[in-house]
Amino acid sequence: MNIEQMEYIIEVAKCGSLTKAAENCHITVTGVSRAISLFEQEIGMRIFIRSRSGTTVTPEGQSIITKASRILKQIEELKSEAQSYREMNNAKLRISTIPGPISLLIDVITELKKEFPNSRIEIKENSTDAVIDDVEHERSDIGFFLLKEHHLPTTSDLIFEPLMKDNMVLGVSVHSPLSNQSSVTLQDLKDYPFVLYNDPYIIAFVNTLDKPDILFQSNNVEAILKAVKEDIAVTIGTDYSFRGYTMSQNRGIVTIPFEISAEDPSYLWSVTSRNNTASEAEQLFVKRVKNLLLL
Repeated sequence: MNIEQMEYIIEVAKCGSLTKAAENCHITVTGVSRAISLFEQEIGMRIFIRSRSGTTVTPEGQSIITKASRILKQIEELKSEAQSYREMNNAKLRISTIPGPISLLIDVITELKKEFPNSRIEIKENSTDAVIDDVEHERSDIGFFLLKEHHLPTTSDLIFEPLMKDNMVLGVSVHSPLSNQSSVTLQDLKDYPFVLYNDPYIIAFVNTLDKPDILFQSNNVEAILKAVKEDIAVTIGTDYSFRGYTMSQNRGIVTIPFEISAEDPSYLWSVTSRNNTASEAEQLFVKRVKNLLLL
């Protein structure tokens, strides 16, 4: 019993003709007939009744054909899964992102590299405009950025998918008087110095305060977290930007949500090109990011 025999009996059942089935399978009628006879001998059951008018399935043969169809479907699924693994293990994925999700994306990259050690995943930080431009001009395969929906570019060449509503949080030392609060407003922070990641979205958010005390702005995450941990200043970011930091090496920091109106929320978006079919790597990467965001 082999795969070809099962393919032949399914095709004969579909066509009701040995001749037509042989044509569709690109084999001689004799070859199909012999394969079916051997199959019937092996299982000790007659599957077809053959006559001059055609070939019909016996009642007991119908059950065999149904099971053979199921087996062939499972074999195709196995082949597809193996092909997907081969593609992923040799995939190259170029990612462009704003700074905020970096920690989250690195977690996904680490996870995928363990599963697919030969894959090549490149990631670079950019501004929102540069992320979108990278994907539009095919310098990157996928991008991640933060924006309000009505600020999205009006282009038919890109596909935008909202992944998560933005939730701004305050990062403070566990020794800060604010650390036990369940939520804060910007006005609660008017007497606190800030250390901020050099991100236009975060800076614009803080600048809604009248003359905020910004101690420094930096692209050095470790410097910012050190200043916060030692209670020199507070910082602001999206909740997902703190994942991996507050939960591991920087346990001296807690995050507190802001009381913000949800009338015009921002979202973390993924962007891909409509001109290119999404690869297995792109689809799997976005799926893993979504899974982490749900934790």
